[in-house]
Amino acid sequence: MRGVAVGMVGLALGMLAWAMSSESTPGAVQAQNEETRSASDHLVCPLADFVRSQTQVSLKAARPGLVPLWKVAEGEWSPLGGAELDDRGMWRGAAPAGSGVLLVETGGGPSGAGITNSAPEALSAWTCGDSSDRLAAVGGATLADDRLDLILYNPYVLDSVVQVTVTSELGEDTPPALREIYLPAGKTVEMTLDEPLRLRRSLAVSAESHPGRIALLLRQTRNGETAITEGVAPHTHWWLPIPDLGQTETHLTIASPSGSPFTYRVDLMTTSGPLPAFVEEDFLPGQLVSIPLSTLPEGVTGIGVVGTVPLVAGLRLEADGLLAIGPGVRETSERWFLPAPAEGAGRDATAWLLNPSGADARVSVSAGGFSFTIRVPPESVRSFDLGKLNASAQSSEGYMVEAQEEIAVVMTTRLQGGAASVAVGAPVG
Repeated sequence: MRGVAVGMVGLALGMLAWAMSSESTPGAVQAQNEETRSASDHLVCPLADFVRSQTQVSLKAARPGLVPLWKVAEGEWSPLGGAELDDRGMWRGAAPAGSGVLLVETGGGPSGAGITNSAPEALSAWTCGDSSDRLAAVGGATLADDRLDLILYNPYVLDSVVQVTVTSELGEDTPPALREIYLPAGKTVEMTLDEPLRLRRSLAVSAESHPGRIALLLRQTRNGETAITEGVAPHTHWWLPIPDLGQTETHLTIASPSGSPFTYRVDLMTTSGPLPAFVEEDFLPGQLVSIPLSTLPEGVTGIGVVGTVPLVAGLRLEADGLLAIGPGVRETSERWFLPAPAEGAGRDATAWLLNPSGADARVSVSAGGFSFTIRVPPESVRSFDLGKLNASAQSSEGYMVEAQEEIAVVMTTRLQGGAASVAVGAPVG
C-alpha cells in the first residue's frame, strides 16, 4: 500500500503506460478520459482471494453470443477467451483465481452479473457492475474478533488517486495513512482497517477517485466467517427487503459522502401494513446512522430510505455462526437477474421481492425452461425458495425476475450450519 499523491511524474508514467498497453487491453478501458466514458459497454467484477473455495460468476447480457472476458491484475490485462451466452443471454462459469478484476465486455444494452463464493463452511456473494469515481460501502465493524479489509481496484489504463473517508460511531474516523491512496492502472490495493481502527461497532467507507473510476470491496471476517459487500454509488432512494435468516441481530446503516447536512427518512413495510416516515431526521456531516431492527415495530419486512442528497444504506446481520453484510437496492426495476446460487448440499437460497408501489405486482420467475408467477401486494415483501424449483431451474445459469411494476430484489443463501450471504439482484431492464 502506498498512501502518496501522484505528481507530474506519476501522471506522465501513467500516460506512457496507457500508450504502451493500448494494443493489449480491452476496448472498454482504452478511453483516455475514463471520467466521461460510459460504463454501459462493460461490467466490472471485483475478485477477492479465497483459500480452499470455489468462486463462480453468473452473467446476463442483452443478447446471446460470445462475450469477451479479461482478468485485470498486477498491471496486466489478460484475455480469458469468451463466455458463450445461451439463447437467453446467460452464462455461468468459474471466476479467475486470486484478486483483481474480471472485466466483461458486454457490448452495450442492459446487463448484470454476480459473484458467489462457497467453501464447505462459508458463503459470500456480491454483485458486479459498479465502477464509479465515488463509491461507498457500509456494514463493517472492528470489534474483538473482527478483521476488516478495504480492497480498491483500478481496471482502467490510467493511474488514479483515491481519497478515502472512514466514518464510525465516533464520527469522521479516517486514519491519516488512508486519506489518499495511489492506485496504479490495472492494479489492486488492499488495506487493513481493523489495526488502525480497533473496537468500532459500525463503519462506513467512501472512496473518491481522480482521474477515472474504480471498484471497491469491503471484506469482513470473524471466527472463520467471511462477509463481502461491494462499493456502490450513492443514491437518494434505497430499498431493503429484510431477509428472515432466523434469530439474527440486524442493523440498518446509513452514511453519506456528501459532506453536507441533509434530511433522511425511513419508511417501513410490516406484516401489518406500511408505516411511512417512521423516522425523519437531519443528517450531519461525518455522521453514521446505525439502527438496530430490534428497536423497530415487530414484523418489519422491508425498509425504504430517502435522502435529500445521495447516500448509501445497507444491512448487517449477525448470529452465532452467521455473518452477512450487503447494500440495499438503490433503484427499482421491472426486470432483474439473479445469479445462480452457490451449489452444494445443505444450501438454502431464497429470493426476496419488495414492491414499493401502490399496485399489485405480478412477478414472473423463470430459469432453465421453467417459470412460475407470484403476486406481491402493494408496499409489501414476498419471498420464494429457489431450492423448491424443479431440477432444470436449479441447474440454470441464473434466474430472470420480471414484474408488471417496478420492484427491488435481493437473494440470500444459507448453509444448514448457519453461514449466510446477502446479495442484491442486478437490474437488467
